[in-house]
Amino acid sequence: MTTQNSSEALLSYLVNQANSGQANWFSFPQQRIVGIHLAYEIAKLHADKMTPDEIVSFVVLLNNTIYTRILKG
Repeated sequence: MTTQNSSEALLSYLVNQANSGQANWFSFPQQRIVGIHLAYEIAKLHADKMTPDEIVSFVVLLNNTIYTRILKG
């Protein structure tokens, strides 16, 4: 599976979750899936500049910010 295909599959999954009618469609399990994918993608691009801990910390902060500022509004 290529990166583009896995990114498209993740986006498709999130769109399906959003259209499911559930109020909490981007809850902890979905955030976890996105976070794992994002950590690998950032590591591929920035492994020479960031440590694994820095990457994971950034992903956690990003996920929390997305949740509080975009989803909760």
